[in-house]
Amino acid sequence: MTKSLIELSQDLLSKFLDPNGNPVSGRISKPENFSEEAEALREIVAGDSWQSHSGAKAFDFLHENSYCIALNFSLSEEEIEHLEDQSEKTIKVIDVPGSIFLFLANRLGVSPKNIEPLWIEEYIAGPAASKEGVALDVLKENIEGISVFKLNDASIFHSSTSGKYVANYLCTFDPTLNNKTQLSQRSLELIREIFLQEKENLIEYNLFESMSTPLLRHAFLEIYRTLEFVYVLPRAKSLLQQLRQAGGTLDIKVLDFARHCHKELGWKRVERDSVSKLFREYSTSNYGSFIELFSHCKPFSTELAPSIEDDENMRLTYVSKAAEKYYALRNQVAHQFWPDEMLLCDNEDWQALIEFTLGCITYIYNQHLTKQI
Repeated sequence: MTKSLIELSQDLLSKFLDPNGNPVSGRISKPENFSEEAEALREIVAGDSWQSHSGAKAFDFLHENSYCIALNFSLSEEEIEHLEDQSEKTIKVIDVPGSIFLFLANRLGVSPKNIEPLWIEEYIAGPAASKEGVALDVLKENIEGISVFKLNDASIFHSSTSGKYVANYLCTFDPTLNNKTQLSQRSLELIREIFLQEKENLIEYNLFESMSTPLLRHAFLEIYRTLEFVYVLPRAKSLLQQLRQAGGTLDIKVLDFARHCHKELGWKRVERDSVSKLFREYSTSNYGSFIELFSHCKPFSTELAPSIEDDENMRLTYVSKAAEKYYALRNQVAHQFWPDEMLLCDNEDWQALIEFTLGCITYIYNQHLTKQI
């Protein structure tokens, strides 16, 4: 390592300022087994530091021959249980020795919490100046949290998935973000499902924007922007299959192919038509989601929706009309219509639209992406 335990200890102490505004100096209490702590630090294989699309700081490394990601937030026991369940126990939150904690605090650049200088003088600076030093646990309790996630070899993510992508998925559990989000718990669960399906760094920014905005109509627009790329998937998959059937030997995944169509060829979609096509496909096996939307989003409840037992053509006609209204709602947020031109939507309506859109995105990924293509 580039820094010794003594240097790392001094770095962490210096983050705290005494009543005169000077960095605290001194020592941190020596661990019970200094040699083991020092050895653990020497054996770390350091990776990269970066900032997630969520704003969290991240660092990856090898610890005891396992791939780990450290992030600058702490999870509750409930959140840890939820994460481990969703990852099928392939991602676990682990404790690390104090020496490694000091190393991570340095790499992540964590900051102290908002603490009174007099408190720092009494409980940190004073003990740090003594022979015994200040306990590391006291410092841990008064700086930004650090969580270390260990990924098993049999990870729920593909082996080719980058650590940065995995870190972005982990950041959907960040309590700092979740405590201020306006999205429902169901929406957060759907976003995590999408992260587990999509592996190509195309969606994180919009999904995190949807989680962080204080206005649900803006959150809906960010989710819609994720849906925009999904327009390409069914068509790209169909074209790729036709090319292969015609004798083409295209060794490319459908998601990569879709991205090239979208980016390199300037493949543009007629959005209203694309929304209608996606909704018609989604409705064939998930018409109940439309019934749910019609029931909980007032702009769609102005006329009676066909039931799931009604004629399929009746249902598809109504779904097409719903697509037009859906696109109109998107436009009134994106283009800032005059108030008298807008369909009235309250927070409950936007929440229903967000959950419906995320469900549609999840379905399309499930339907058109597999481990084989």
